[in-house]
Amino acid sequence: MNQRQKKVALALGGGAARGFAHIGVLKVLEQAGVPVDMIVGTSMGGVVGAFYCSGMSLRMMERLACHTQRNNWVDLTFPRLGLFSGDKLEQFMIVLTRGATFKELKIPLAVVATDLNSGEKVVIQDGPVARAVRATSAIPGVFCPVEYRGRTLVDGAVVERVPVQSARELGADVVIAVDVGIYLDGGKANHILDVITQCLDIMSRDLCKTYTLQADMIIYPQLRNVAPGHFHRAAEAIRAGEDAALAMLPQVMELLRKEGCYEPNASDS
Repeated sequence: MNQRQKKVALALGGGAARGFAHIGVLKVLEQAGVPVDMIVGTSMGGVVGAFYCSGMSLRMMERLACHTQRNNWVDLTFPRLGLFSGDKLEQFMIVLTRGATFKELKIPLAVVATDLNSGEKVVIQDGPVARAVRATSAIPGVFCPVEYRGRTLVDGAVVERVPVQSARELGADVVIAVDVGIYLDGGKANHILDVITQCLDIMSRDLCKTYTLQADMIIYPQLRNVAPGHFHRAAEAIRAGEDAALAMLPQVMELLRKEGCYEPNASDS
């Protein structure tokens, strides 16, 4: 294989409010000129990935994360299948991605969901982006499952919290993963979202270790003090992503040079 043809993928993991850290990571990688040929996202990683791949600036993304009120994207429903219907989230995504389909994105994107009936992983990379994002972020018990092409889908974190394997399956040669963490240290849950995501984390911790071993590089933002339901702490999560990416940047650049995916400018030498 010609090294110049190698594809670099970012695998952005789920973690609810902790996923705002992906914005900080993207800021650092973009400023460093890291080539990104595709993004594969699970749950909040899919949300951030969709915004980025649709062409939204990181400045705008950060502003949305820090200033958008929760009632702009959550809608209480009769709690038969979930606390929130997800309709409002989908409309929010339609507006902010301008109703884009996957084919219209500036950077190729795929998002991971879970088939609630079969337990299978479902990787979505065509059709309306907003609908797919609603599916990948449909946290069981919080958002209602999404009916999509004959399947009943929920959050991809149920089967693949950090979508490294999916990135490989989609043809990525170099995978840089962002894992916003599992923190099982006795901290007390304060929100229903904390309860549900903590249960998912407990169930997926060993599986996640297996998948992340397939990554070429993993960035771990330190988010111990940001709970999954702490959407009001977006700025803190973004800074944690920046700090982690800056700390790993020399290793990321060395990996890309080794793989022939990055050519330093004359000013860099």
